[in-house]
Amino acid sequence: MIFGQNPPQISYLGLPTEMANKKVQVDSCSDLISLISKVASFNLSLDIKIVCLDISEIVLSQNFFESTIDEESKELSDKIIQTNSILSKNGIRVCLFIGKEYFLGSQLEEAKVSTIRLLNRLSEILELLGVNYPSIFIRIGSAYGNRKGTMSDFCKRIKSLPESVLPRLSVMNDDKPSLFSITDLLSGVYYNSGIPITFRILAHQFNDGGLSIREALFLASSTWKTKPIFFHSESLESDENGIPISTTTSEYLTRRIPTFGLDLDVVIDSPHREDSCLKYRMDYKSLPPIIINKPQ
Repeated sequence: MIFGQNPPQISYLGLPTEMANKKVQVDSCSDLISLISKVASFNLSLDIKIVCLDISEIVLSQNFFESTIDEESKELSDKIIQTNSILSKNGIRVCLFIGKEYFLGSQLEEAKVSTIRLLNRLSEILELLGVNYPSIFIRIGSAYGNRKGTMSDFCKRIKSLPESVLPRLSVMNDDKPSLFSITDLLSGVYYNSGIPITFRILAHQFNDGGLSIREALFLASSTWKTKPIFFHSESLESDENGIPISTTTSEYLTRRIPTFGLDLDVVIDSPHREDSCLKYRMDYKSLPPIIINKPQ
């Protein structure tokens, strides 16, 4: 377990606000690398050193999946060199959030095949950029009334993926008690497949698996061999005690992000994206701590 001496890097989920308001289509490997480079440069101008794209915000064409990656192409080679330079010189971390549509634990053959195809292609692109740490965040999908069986199927499919894909995967907890908590993922996925767990704090507050926020964050962080990332958000609606009553995320944070002294990075899930990061950094010292336990 690694304890941090410095504040965590803070970033946001998704494209920058201006880009998110437009349709972003990716037709090739080169297009996605260009997008990562553009977002990295924008974030760097705000002293944000994590790029966390939400794949659901990007339109991936059929050509994106089917086109050949030609590293000898001057256009692609130049983009790889340019993007690698931005990332490496500035210590920028890249990650891809897959929260919708693609589920490796699905019983639907079409969903399973499309997810495997996506993971393979994203891993190929991350490899070109030298991103060899857990950077593709996925969910299992529906439990189909059988959490253990679904996690077992999920792990079998994980193990069938190319070896180059596995080091880049991390699995996330869900917000419904019928789905997968940190407790479930620890025993059913991490111990079986070895892929680390990415903690989502708001999801945990609706599906805690018998763990406190502190316990869940420590357990999830212990599964990482590199610096963990966790997703932080606050509920749009809370009761009189500050306990969340909705899984819809708030526009801005009103309380401090709890790290419990761990050395980790944080991605804020907020509709105001980069503005939520800037406001949090400005307001940090005046914010009260988060309410960890519900008053009795």
